[in-house]
Amino acid sequence: MSTTEFSLIKGKSVVRAADFIAFVADRQTEQVLKAFVLEQALPHAHIAVGSIDEAISHVTKLERSPQFLLVDLHDSAMPLSDLGRLAEVCEPSVQVIGIGERNDVGLFRSLLKIGVHDYLVKPLTVELLKRTVNTADGKVTPVTLTRTGKTIAFAGTRGGVGVTTLALNLARHLADTTHRRVAYVDLNLTGGAANCMLGTQSNNGLSDVLENAHRLDPQYVERTLMANGSRLFMLTADIDYGAEPPYKPGALARVIELLCDSFHYVIIDIGNPSAPLSQEALNHASRAYLVTDRSVHSTRESIRLLRYIENRDNNPPTSILLNNPSAVSAGKVQPNDFMSAVGRSVLHEIQFEAKALATAENLGEAPKDKTPNGFNQAITRIASDLTGQQAATGRSLLRKFSLRRG
Repeated sequence: MSTTEFSLIKGKSVVRAADFIAFVADRQTEQVLKAFVLEQALPHAHIAVGSIDEAISHVTKLERSPQFLLVDLHDSAMPLSDLGRLAEVCEPSVQVIGIGERNDVGLFRSLLKIGVHDYLVKPLTVELLKRTVNTADGKVTPVTLTRTGKTIAFAGTRGGVGVTTLALNLARHLADTTHRRVAYVDLNLTGGAANCMLGTQSNNGLSDVLENAHRLDPQYVERTLMANGSRLFMLTADIDYGAEPPYKPGALARVIELLCDSFHYVIIDIGNPSAPLSQEALNHASRAYLVTDRSVHSTRESIRLLRYIENRDNNPPTSILLNNPSAVSAGKVQPNDFMSAVGRSVLHEIQFEAKALATAENLGEAPKDKTPNGFNQAITRIASDLTGQQAATGRSLLRKFSLRRG
């Protein structure tokens, strides 16, 4: 196995064209690579102890280049030059991984610039190789992953439960207080309340980008967004009732992808959870908040919606926000009874703040409430949970914890 190509077929070794080729400088590394090949059940592999010159000679004789090529640079005085010679005899599709003993950032960056997919410092382990070589997809795992924003979905158990109030004020807090760049997307296409709460009017930007999803680019989306300050941007629509929805399946996914490239958080008010756009939003959410209240109906809907949100491929971590959009009365479900019925704990309970919220909404301003455990303190705690920061003040009326950290 160290000097010949082999295939694992019923326990026998057969000579075949290799998809995985490695030339290494020592027996220990050779044995680790053999163990990796056997564990991954790679059907066509060639592992040998030899120099980079021998690797070049071997590849030159092949009718086709391998998918993965690992070369040991231990004895190479001029690794960049040697890899350049290797590149001349390889097809462009070959994924090259360098192996060496120098933990040298400068060398690593130089290798990446000439097209080497990764550089591994010895001693190798099977686990390290598994993290580097994705045999299932036939690709070397990227050295760096693109940093993207988080998509946060807000759903409610019924109309008037306070989804937009909580989602929009969280977006405003993240933008103004924690200095995140935030995009707010309101999926109520016939005119959601978000613009009214900010004192603005919709430019139908959401309708525009959904209709033209096939030709979107970052500049197009940036021009469509409505700015509210320097860090909060809106994407909303206000189409006529009964009008044909201006989008095709999959359109929202492209919009979310572009927004996540430019914003720390993309907060989505999904409106009707069963609507096609809302389902797309939930399918791409990295975190979800379910807003409910202390009614029997909301308690029942919480059970159904939690199952609906979490029974999808992305399985977004979901937390419950127990809101009090109206004054608490004796007929309301008690928090402990709510949690017992739903089988989940509540992340936060938001207290009833009729005057402060009504005044803020009518004036298009942020709520002025400054009372302990009031609305603004609740928003601060939700933001702290989301960003992973410790809230500076205030305590939740219910024990603060999330079902799963997002």
